[in-house]
Amino acid sequence: MLTTTDGVQLNDHCGHVPQLATGRFSYAIAIPARNEQATIVACLDACWQSMQRVEAVGKIVLVVNNTTDNTQALAAAWASQTTCPLEMINITVATHFSQAGFIRRMAMQWAALSVVPDGVLLCTDADSRPDIDWVSANLAQIAAGYDLVCGDILLDQSHPQYEQICAIHRKNTLEGQYRQTCLELIHQLDPDPDNTWPHHNQVSGASLAIRRLVHDVVGGVPAVPLSEDRALAQRVALHDYRICYCGQAKVVTSCRMDGRAEGGMAQALRIRAGSGDFLIDEALEPAHLVLLRAGARASARRMWQQGQSCHDLYAFLNIESSRYDALDNIRQFGMLWQQLEQHAHCLRRERVLYSQLPVQLQRVKAMLMQVGELDMA
Repeated sequence: MLTTTDGVQLNDHCGHVPQLATGRFSYAIAIPARNEQATIVACLDACWQSMQRVEAVGKIVLVVNNTTDNTQALAAAWASQTTCPLEMINITVATHFSQAGFIRRMAMQWAALSVVPDGVLLCTDADSRPDIDWVSANLAQIAAGYDLVCGDILLDQSHPQYEQICAIHRKNTLEGQYRQTCLELIHQLDPDPDNTWPHHNQVSGASLAIRRLVHDVVGGVPAVPLSEDRALAQRVALHDYRICYCGQAKVVTSCRMDGRAEGGMAQALRIRAGSGDFLIDEALEPAHLVLLRAGARASARRMWQQGQSCHDLYAFLNIESSRYDALDNIRQFGMLWQQLEQHAHCLRRERVLYSQLPVQLQRVKAMLMQVGELDMA
C-alpha cells in the first residue's frame, strides 16, 4: 500500500487516457520531478518512444513534488497531444521528508498500485532520457529471471556543462582507476554469479527495473536522504534476489552541477572541481579492506553453498562464539553476509581520501598481480 504521512499534502492527482481509471498494467515507469520544466518533455518523449517498442501495456507515473515552475503544466500539455497513459500526482512534502529517497519511494509505491502482481516497476529521473530500447531491454532481463535490473548511465554530451564534467573526471582520474582496479580484484576473488566481468557496475535511480513482487517483499525503496538506489539494491541482495547490470538498458542524463538533492552527485562534482582534498565515493575502501571483504565473502559463499560449517571463518573474523548458533540458522546468503559484516569489527567500513589514492592504487594493483600469478600456477 502507498505510505502516507502528515508531512505530505496532495495538491493534484489527474490521469490522461481513459484506461488509467481501470487498467491493470504490465509495467509502470515512476518518475519523480522537482522543478524540471527544462527537461520534463524530453524525458516523457523518450519514455513514450521506448514504451511503443514493446507489446506489454505500460504507463508513466509522474510525481511532481515541491515544484514552483511549470513542470506539471508542460507534462499535462504533452500528455494531451499523445496517447501515452500518464498519471500525474502533484504533492508538497514537508522539509524533513523532502529527500530523494522518500520521493522515489512514494513514486514507486504509487506506480505499484496499478501494476499486476507479476508486473514490473521501472524508474528514471526527470532530467534523463531513456534509450529507445530501454523498456524492452529491462523487460527482457526480468523475463530472463533477474529481479532487479540496473541500467547503464551516460552523460548528455549536448549539455552545456558536459565539457566541464569531463574536465573534472580527467582531473580526478585516479578515483576512476581505483574503482576499476578494485572491481577487477573483487571479480577475481569473488565472481558475481549473475554478471560476467567486465560490466558497468552502476546502480542509479535514473535506470532501475524491479519485479513488483520483489519490490513489495523487500519493503520498497528505502526512505533515506541519499543513495536510495544503492540501498534498494542492498535490500534486494539481502534476500538473494538476482541483480543484473544491463549494458543494453541505457539512459542519457544531464550533467548539471546544481542538483536537487543536497549531498548528491551534483555536490560531489562541485567538491571534485575544487582544489581541496576530499573523501572519494563511500563504496570504495582502502586496499586491505577490499582484499579482506572479497576474500571473506567468497569463503562464506563457498561454505554456504556446500553446506559446510562456517565456524572457522567466524573465528578468523573474530566474531564472538555466542553468535555462532544464530549465524548457522540463517537460510539466505545475503542475510548471512550482512550479519558477518555487522559483527566482524575487522570489516567495518573505512573511507579513503583522494590524496591517499596513489598508495592505495599501487597496493590493489600488487594484490591483483599476486592473484593472477596464483591463478596461473
